[in-house]
Amino acid sequence: MNIKIKGIFKDRFTKNVIMIASGAAFAQVVSLLLSPVITRIYSPEEFSTLTLFISILGIISLLGTLSYESAIPIAENDNQAVNLLSLSLIILCLISLLLTIFIFLFSEYFLLMLNAANLVSFKYFIVLGFFMTGLYSILIEWALRTKNYKGIARTKYSQSIIGNGGKIALGLMSFGPIGLIVGQILGQSAGILNLYIPIAKERKSLFINIDKRSIWWCAKRYIKFPKFSAPTLFIISLTSQLPVLFLSAFYSPETVGYYGLALTITFLPMGIIGKSVEDVFYGEVASLGRLNPKEIKRLSSSLLKKLSIIGSMPMIILLLLGPKLFVFVFGGDWYNGGVFASTLAIYGFTHFIFHPISMVFFVFEEQQLQLYLNITKIVLVIFVFYFAKILGLSAVQAILIFSLAMAGAEFGKYLLAQYVLKKHSFQS
Repeated sequence: MNIKIKGIFKDRFTKNVIMIASGAAFAQVVSLLLSPVITRIYSPEEFSTLTLFISILGIISLLGTLSYESAIPIAENDNQAVNLLSLSLIILCLISLLLTIFIFLFSEYFLLMLNAANLVSFKYFIVLGFFMTGLYSILIEWALRTKNYKGIARTKYSQSIIGNGGKIALGLMSFGPIGLIVGQILGQSAGILNLYIPIAKERKSLFINIDKRSIWWCAKRYIKFPKFSAPTLFIISLTSQLPVLFLSAFYSPETVGYYGLALTITFLPMGIIGKSVEDVFYGEVASLGRLNPKEIKRLSSSLLKKLSIIGSMPMIILLLLGPKLFVFVFGGDWYNGGVFASTLAIYGFTHFIFHPISMVFFVFEEQQLQLYLNITKIVLVIFVFYFAKILGLSAVQAILIFSLAMAGAEFGKYLLAQYVLKKHSFQS
């Protein structure tokens, strides 16, 4: 009986990964094909504006729902899940309002402090991007709970086509950096309607279960998510976005543009496919629950081997041919971007193979361990760039040290996830 269940699980998991990955693969191909067009329309300096926008939005957007939406897939029943969805929407609206007030009163001071004066004219786009990103995240978690993998796959198509198409169209109309920013927002939020339609069809049976008492009960029951997951995700994002802020403060605007494109291309083939695997892995292990840690451990080990094989080729190509590829594909202005991509390849590879497995922290509600690990990571980032500044290192040298440090941290994350699985295996 156990063998038969394992066989069904394996087939279902593989099928769902392929379903989402097919949409991600399409998005990847479209983005890669259109990137040379976009880099010939916009300059590295204009890309620096987009990179700073993504950096700031990336730091704050994960706090939009205080991570309550991450509890939707593992809610014990649909009544809890729909009240968690409502709670997430309420929090997102309130924080978006507070962010609007903050930007109106203090944005210029903080943007100048971050050496992001070129974003002052586009400050309210930060609020728009914040809200749309949060809404998309909530709907994605509901889709994972209901195993609406087809809907998730369709959003990948929409995001790539609309996002890249918007950047090109606005660039050809000479909108400048605002074209990149608007295109980015359109791409992030594309697919929201498609994800909402299944909820709308069942709204009568679902929404009747929403009430203030249940929302408050869910807020207390899943308090570990804002208590540990939200700070953890904030620190994860801060860790990945801090290099942009340091590069902006210590080096030229063009350097930020080079880094932004290098990061995008390095994590594009690895990140999109990896995120698809991560979504399906989380959806499946959440359905297995905490009562079957041995099966989750077996699946995670198998997943690591497969991801290592898939991710090794892009890493080797970037390491050996990064600068030449960037000049050939994106134009002569982007040679330094290729150098940055080569230095980031190791970090991208380790993130690709280790990060999906870290979803076990959510399943077993061990978010505090991930929080401690990511506090260590952010300290590493600060030290890397602080000493790079003190020692007068070049941007390439600083990014290389950062990449190696983050690769080591990703391996530590994997070891910690295996520890959690081992601990709960003994308890079950």
